[in-house]
Amino acid sequence: MSYHLRIKSSHRAAFHCVCRVTRQLGLLGEPERDALAAAMRRAAAFSGVELLAYCVLSNHFHLLVRVDPQARECGDEELLKRFRALYGEERAQCLGMDAKDLETLFADPARAETAEKVRAKLFARMGDVSAFMQTLKQRYTKWFNRTHSGDGTLWSERFRSVLVQDASGPLRTVAAYIDLNAVRAGMVDDPKAYRWCGYAAALAGDEELRRAYGGFFPQAKEAAEALADYRIYVLGKGRLPKRDGTGARVPDHVAAEARERGGRLPAHELLLRKTRQFSEGLVLGTKAFVEAVLRGDEGLRYRRKRAPKPVPSPAGEEALACARQWLRAKEPAKSRGKRS
Repeated sequence: MSYHLRIKSSHRAAFHCVCRVTRQLGLLGEPERDALAAAMRRAAAFSGVELLAYCVLSNHFHLLVRVDPQARECGDEELLKRFRALYGEERAQCLGMDAKDLETLFADPARAETAEKVRAKLFARMGDVSAFMQTLKQRYTKWFNRTHSGDGTLWSERFRSVLVQDASGPLRTVAAYIDLNAVRAGMVDDPKAYRWCGYAAALAGDEELRRAYGGFFPQAKEAAEALADYRIYVLGKGRLPKRDGTGARVPDHVAAEARERGGRLPAHELLLRKTRQFSEGLVLGTKAFVEAVLRGDEGLRYRRKRAPKPVPSPAGEEALACARQWLRAKEPAKSRGKRS
């Protein structure tokens, strides 16, 4: 296994991280890419890391993140929130306790010394790019092996990272490189069509990523304007060949149409980006209907992990909601795998 030098910073800094699947195998199908994108968000929330851009492909993934060592400086309420972001209400094997145990520990003056050791153990995993990547890779590997009845490592090497100047110009350049991965691989003509990238997620309404992409164009007055500017920028980059001449390109007509529209997508295109639930959701209907299904009122045995997600609806029509990845079939507790 090769060793890659890595630059770290004692101050807030941005990093472009890349990690590849063992032996370059294309093990990440659509469900696996969905799960990895979700795992990125959970690991980032736990680690106090800002997710700025990403792209998940069949055999590797890219991340652009902002890491601040001050993320280690937070109170117990925030620490519990981060713990739940990663583990939910399940037990963390590394601590031998769940969120309720942790809350009880922090509130018990007689166990102050133990509580301080637990805090230190959790803080050591925050505000650091290596610790964040370790958390992400380990957690996802456990999910992958449990799902596919496998074992052993999923990743071929230590992740690679590049320190990126934390300024709008360098950040949007790296974000565009990341978002164009699926285009260069010939999978899509336009990154908006590749749902496992940050740009598509921002178009679909991910608030954290909309803020991140807004930061790439600080002169923009709102996220929609920044995304329009970014669309022209990323497609302009994508229509040019790579320096080595390899890889597919964004078709000229796609880039030209974006320029003509000022980077804005038509309303029906935005709706399409936001409504995968119409064909890929588990339950779709009014919020009351989805809630009824989750309660079991409709005779279905599912329980809710999070509130139903609102679905954009045409003006004048009743708002819809969707339950997709937030549901899990009820199983006997003994059959569920433990999580670390």
